[in-house]
Amino acid sequence: MENQKLIERFEAELAKVDRSGMDKLLAYIRKSDFYTAPASTRFHLSCPGGLLQHSLNVLDALRGLLDWNEGTQAWEYRVAGHMVDSASDQSVIIMALLHDLCKTHFYGTSMRNVKNEETGVWEKRPYYIVDDKMPLGHGDKSVLLAGKYIELSCQELYAIWHHMGYSGQDYSAAQAIDHSILKYPMVLALQTADMMASKLLEDNEGNRFDGAAASVG
Repeated sequence: MENQKLIERFEAELAKVDRSGMDKLLAYIRKSDFYTAPASTRFHLSCPGGLLQHSLNVLDALRGLLDWNEGTQAWEYRVAGHMVDSASDQSVIIMALLHDLCKTHFYGTSMRNVKNEETGVWEKRPYYIVDDKMPLGHGDKSVLLAGKYIELSCQELYAIWHHMGYSGQDYSAAQAIDHSILKYPMVLALQTADMMASKLLEDNEGNRFDGAAASVG
């Protein structure tokens, strides 16, 4: 029941995006394991429906980082009072909800022996493993998948592509991220929202806090 509510909210948010091909993208998502997959194998929301919950958490975190301007009908990214970037609500939805589209058909399950703490008996229990059916990268793979169905703006493309930040990147990749942030500061906002969701809002089994952040726009 809870997962169904998350699906309904996810699809209601995507329904706000007026972009050709969105119906085909949503059809892909529905046919994939996006609504049932975990967000990770063991780091955060490593549970059924974790990917769906994480995507919505990132949307809430990103909106929380930005300031809504009623006059321009846009989200503004401000640093020390200075506006460094802005985005429509549709772009914010796309960047947040599709940043981990790459994790569709990405996880599998295996079995391992775990000792039952109450009985002391060893039992076989399932756990998540990486079983990537389309090994094409991470942020770049999300861009590739989304781009098959809808046209992404440059801001959306850069933000999704580089949403993992500097994690595990070599020098040349780090330089590309630096240039991307200067070109589109919303890249940094999405990176921050992703980290806020995975590190502060979520644990392995669910959200640390009940309820979702209020949505604006």
